[in-house]
Amino acid sequence: MQDRECSLISWAETIDHLITVDVGGRGVIGKLYRAARAVSSRPLVLTVAEGLQRSLCNKEVVFIATGWPDRTAVDPTIAETDGPSGAAVLARTLHRAFGVVPILLTEEQLVCPLCKVVSSAGFKVLPLESALRTRHSKGPIHAATVLPFPISLPEAQRAAKRLFELHSPGAVIVIEKGGMNESGVIYSCRGEETTETIAKADQLVIEARARGIFTLGIGDGGNEIGMGLIHEEAEEVLVHGIGKSVPGGFASSVPTDALLVAAVSNWGAYGIAACLAVLLQRRDVFHDEDVERRVLESCAHAGFIDGVTGYVEGSVDGIPMNVHLALVRILKSIVNQALRRSQS
Repeated sequence: MQDRECSLISWAETIDHLITVDVGGRGVIGKLYRAARAVSSRPLVLTVAEGLQRSLCNKEVVFIATGWPDRTAVDPTIAETDGPSGAAVLARTLHRAFGVVPILLTEEQLVCPLCKVVSSAGFKVLPLESALRTRHSKGPIHAATVLPFPISLPEAQRAAKRLFELHSPGAVIVIEKGGMNESGVIYSCRGEETTETIAKADQLVIEARARGIFTLGIGDGGNEIGMGLIHEEAEEVLVHGIGKSVPGGFASSVPTDALLVAAVSNWGAYGIAACLAVLLQRRDVFHDEDVERRVLESCAHAGFIDGVTGYVEGSVDGIPMNVHLALVRILKSIVNQALRRSQS
């Protein structure tokens, strides 16, 4: 048992290192990772994977919030590729691993585009009640649902309570989603106020924590929901990058039970998926290069933009598609190596 534990930690450390390589050259992930690791006694992906395993066994649903409207002064339908593809892949992983029905939440205008991305990950996207019925279907059908979540804070508070009363999730995951600062304001990593354009998924986390439900934040810049867990360090990173400070700060003040930071938020989702495959001894819970290509291409077809380049294409955060495909290949190799060694 001790050898198994040491091996698991070693593989998780490798995955942590891989998903925090600063390929885009932003210069922030090192500080964010050190801060997040300081509050976790184990590699981040392993802390998260074990938390999800405890929380989702014998549960029906998982909530996953994503979507970052960007350049909304131009048009509110403009949103980033980082987040939706990671959410779709992580939904696939958790469905395969635990049989949960993923309920994805995003801005109303992003529901249809996100449906296309989730479908590309292998799901039949159905209305909520239909998706829940698939758990008892006589023939296999793998379904998810995508719902709008309010931008108005009071409406978000009411919607969160209603969702939890109707569908108690095993976990709440928020990936690449702007979080409110101490004054209730949401900022982009460029220092732009985006409060009036982003769904207040903070309320899902706040409601979940009040009910003792596991929460996970995934981010790469410091202003995402969950960064309240390392608020001081995240604020330092943002102030340094933006070049000024503001009342209430730029960083999210909302903490989650676990925080996963990565060089690209999508990569955080992929690292969790790879670690779950090793932890559960199941290759099938991690996706492959073909699925990754399909998901990234679907983001472009759905009209999501690369948040750095501004182009509608399969790149993410200024990093071309072939790099993301290579990362998935390497993670897949790590999973295969870990399982081979475990079995031998």
